[in-house]
Amino acid sequence: MKSMAPHSTDLIKTKQAAHLLGVTVQTIKNYIYLGKLKSYKTPGGHHRILISDLQELSSIQNIPSRKELLKQCDHLYQSYLHTIGALLNALDARDGIASGHSRRVANYACAIGNALGFPPKSQRNLELAALLHDVGKIMIGEQILGKPGKLTDQETYIIRQHPEMGERIVGEVEFLKQTKPFIRHHHERFDGRGYPDGLSGESIPLEARIIFIAEAFDSLRSDSSYHRRLDLKEALSEIEQGAGTQFDPQILKIFIENVKKGSMNEMGLSGGYVSFNNAQRERAHVV
Repeated sequence: MKSMAPHSTDLIKTKQAAHLLGVTVQTIKNYIYLGKLKSYKTPGGHHRILISDLQELSSIQNIPSRKELLKQCDHLYQSYLHTIGALLNALDARDGIASGHSRRVANYACAIGNALGFPPKSQRNLELAALLHDVGKIMIGEQILGKPGKLTDQETYIIRQHPEMGERIVGEVEFLKQTKPFIRHHHERFDGRGYPDGLSGESIPLEARIIFIAEAFDSLRSDSSYHRRLDLKEALSEIEQGAGTQFDPQILKIFIENVKKGSMNEMGLSGGYVSFNNAQRERAHVV
């Protein structure tokens, strides 16, 4: 048994290996203990298995090919996304945002990641972080989230805790731990005036800079309990004003170019537009 995990995207957990092979987790552990299956340990002491090694278990019948195993892994990942999406639709409703906000933010973020040439694993982590960027709001009461008027200073302070709350929530899930810094820092401004840590420029994780733009744009383009959406031209004009202050100007340029080319799909949007006042800008995360 090796103590260090190899640098490979093919590593999966014992629970996933058991699911793919149709056996119990204990069966997988027994093969590890008997030396019939190699196991690699993460720094946290968790067992990980290479998908290719599963085919060495000659005593298990009808083991799928590596291609089929990868396909099943993808199906498993998609089932995770569907579960996360269902939960986040409920969160959107509590937050007074048009249903599907988190999914749209993830779509915008992934489109930016694709334009930047993100490899598949980085795209996956970006998608998960974008989907879960507001998960910390689960800890905030509906009387604040759905409040139609201006927030008090205390309410604003509570709202601004959600990135740290979100970081703590995903930190409890092994599958999501790599998204922690992206969720924590998705409200950091490029000029250093954001929160929770006041990071600036490229010290802000790239994924967090991407999510900030995606979330701000969808907030501008979505109806909510405290504002009606802006039309496309107005939203682009509004968000462009944040280049170099709120948002990374290079990423924002790529985003705007792709929106104007029509390569970013906007789903589930309806209604007219109205200009934001200061309170509404704060609620839409574009101040």
